[in-house]
Amino acid sequence: MRKINIKDLELNIDITQILNLYASKSKIIIDVDGNIYTNLEDTKKKAVIYKNTNLQQLSSILDAKTMATTLLSDYKPTIVGTVCKIKPVMNWQNVIDMNKENMLYFDHQSDGVEIFEDKVLENYGWHASDLEINYRELSEFIEESCDGTLLCYDNEIQFSGFVIVDDLEDVKIKVKNFIIDKARENIKNNLIDIEDDSVIESLEFFGIRI
Repeated sequence: MRKINIKDLELNIDITQILNLYASKSKIIIDVDGNIYTNLEDTKKKAVIYKNTNLQQLSSILDAKTMATTLLSDYKPTIVGTVCKIKPVMNWQNVIDMNKENMLYFDHQSDGVEIFEDKVLENYGWHASDLEINYRELSEFIEESCDGTLLCYDNEIQFSGFVIVDDLEDVKIKVKNFIIDKARENIKNNLIDIEDDSVIESLEFFGIRI
C-alpha cells in the first residue's frame, strides 16, 4: 500500500485544463497524483485532494490567474504561467471530509482506528477483539498486505490519516485469513480463554476448530 504524507505533497496543476472544465460547467476532482476527473464515480478508489462540484460561475470579468487562484484558494496556490502549484496540506480537514464516503477507516493518533466502514470487515473486527486481535493489528496488516492508499498527515508529533483500498473483496479475504491464523497462534500461546462464551462464538464465526 502506498503511504503518502500530505505534509510533503505538492502538485503542479495545469490551470488551462481547470479553467476549461470550469467554463464548461463540469465537475472538477483532483486526486493525490494530480489527475483530474469530471465524474465522481471514477474516483471511488482514489484518494482525492480537491473537489469542485458547485457549478456556480465566477464573474466573467476575472482574468485567468485570478479565477484559478479563487478556485484553489484553500490550497495557497502559486501560479507561474499556466502551472499552478498547490499544497493540499493547507486544506487537510476538508480533504478528510472529501474522502469519507470511500475510505475504509480513519486513523487518529489519540483514538486510533475505531471502526471499519465496510459492514463485513467491521463484523470481522468486532469478533476478532474477542480473540485478542485489535483494530490496530488489523489496520497494520491491511497497510502492509493490501493494495491501496494511506493518505496521512504525520509530522512525528501529530498523526491522522485514512485508507482507501483498491480491491475490497481481496481485503476481506486476506483479513479473515489473517484473523484465523492469528487466533490459532493466540490459542497456542494461551492468550485466549477458549471456554469463554464470547470467544466460543467468535471462533465459530470464523470457522476455527480447536
